[in-house]
Amino acid sequence: MNAMTAATGCPYHQASKDFKPYYSPELHAAFEVQRREEPVFWCEEIGYWVLTKYSDVLSVLHDGERFSSENTTRPVTPMSAEAAAILRDGGFTNQTGSHSTLFGAVHKRIRGITSQTLNLREFIKLESHIRRLVGEAVEKVAGKDEVDLLHEVHYELPAQVVFKLLGIPDADIPSVKKWAGARSVIDFSPATPEQQIEGARNMVAFWQYCAALVADRQKNPRDDFTSNMLAIRNGDDSVISIPEITTHTFGVAFAGHETTTNQLNNTFRSLLENREQWEALCADPSLAANTVEEGMRYAGAVIGWRRVALEDVTFRGVTIPKGAPIMLSLASANRDEEVFPRPHMFDISRGNARKQLTFGNGVHFCLGAPLARLEMKIVFEEFSKRFPKMRLVEPDTAQHMHTFVFRAAEALRVTLQ
Repeated sequence: MNAMTAATGCPYHQASKDFKPYYSPELHAAFEVQRREEPVFWCEEIGYWVLTKYSDVLSVLHDGERFSSENTTRPVTPMSAEAAAILRDGGFTNQTGSHSTLFGAVHKRIRGITSQTLNLREFIKLESHIRRLVGEAVEKVAGKDEVDLLHEVHYELPAQVVFKLLGIPDADIPSVKKWAGARSVIDFSPATPEQQIEGARNMVAFWQYCAALVADRQKNPRDDFTSNMLAIRNGDDSVISIPEITTHTFGVAFAGHETTTNQLNNTFRSLLENREQWEALCADPSLAANTVEEGMRYAGAVIGWRRVALEDVTFRGVTIPKGAPIMLSLASANRDEEVFPRPHMFDISRGNARKQLTFGNGVHFCLGAPLARLEMKIVFEEFSKRFPKMRLVEPDTAQHMHTFVFRAAEALRVTLQ
């Protein structure tokens, strides 16, 4: 069904007809046109209603009564029978739903438990560990002239941090990163049958790894995320079940590092493309915390998030029907002229940069946000002190993942000296 036929007050503008939803360097210019000419529109290419204005996106993020989060990780391409069979036969059920897909009473119960472990108090305990890891990363590349920061720093560093929280040994990082990448392909990109099959095999391996981790912690508890959830459970399924603990161990092992990897990449690229901003940070590393916020506003790693309308809803004279899928454009909201003056300017001194929505907002605000902020702040502090002459290698030919959910480049080549 073409959802345009269900709308009222929404002519089919040429702007939306020409709109390309997958990330490209032209996306922000296209969203600027949409915000001005047609801020609520149906995108035929992805089959979603798209909201582009900050106030509209924020209102949906805070409204759990009229909007469901059940589709946030729904595969872009329906799973083929063969891929679905691989998942089923491998024991990958995920029937309880990941943290981002839950809503209502179940979400409130699960968040109440996970937030006892994923919180600022616990994250601060990791600061010395993070500083040591960042120091090691600096020394690893210090003697080189040209490096790919994505593969030599950003790829493993966030994983090393979150896996410390999960009790996953460093030796397993390459495998878990590979498995996590497979989930990105299945859930957030159009996938071919061959990609789905390969991705399903990796997802099964990832799931079985997490299930084995939970089983081990039942017998050998430690001071980590999974053990703490098991302790809170105390054998009571009404508090949280073993399948739910497996699901959320699986979810944290994915979400806790992939977005931080991409965000580091995006912000460094923005800093180096805007040379005066990099020089300002090098002159005053205390700007690192606000650099994190402005990087997430200007070049957020999460560019869109999904919801389902639970009833007919109207935005700016356009009625979106009950059951329709909605894309909340975080990329567009973060450059809304009504909220951010000169939105297309990257400014690490921006006064309201922290209003960015890349971490979400409302009851689904990212639980790992304080940890990601801490990690990135330390990285920007240390790299600006050590490598003030760092520059992008030109031409910058890095391609981006083909998705309307993430902004994820394949490389970040720089010269350090």
